[in-house]
Amino acid sequence: MLEPHSRAALIPSEPGIPWYSFLQSRFVQYPPPAAKIPAVAVVVQTIQQSSQILADIQGLVELSLGSSLPVVSAFVGQLNLESREFLIRQAHPEKSWSGQLSENGRVMVLREAGRAKPMHLIHEQTLAQLV
Repeated sequence: MLEPHSRAALIPSEPGIPWYSFLQSRFVQYPPPAAKIPAVAVVVQTIQQSSQILADIQGLVELSLGSSLPVVSAFVGQLNLESREFLIRQAHPEKSWSGQLSENGRVMVLREAGRAKPMHLIHEQTLAQLV
């Protein structure tokens, strides 16, 4: 059986619904990581096209461990509208992330700078339909 992020990436988009329509929302890590590793969520709050192929994005990175309240940090970044690749810079603590959105816009592959293993974050409403 396919992992939830693989299933989410395969969901066909309905006619007239582009991949970027899912972007301004919350993406959550699923399944959550092991007990001592914080789970990551990304909330894209604003998108503003800055050129024909680039858009500036802003939002929040949430790190949560177990049942404790999440640590929330603001980020700014840039999204390539052709390749769906993005870079974001988190303010406090200072971190950089890179990644790419799936072709249908429902899955975000996220990699923290200096770490090799990517994380798969799923559009929160899509995840609710899958589990």
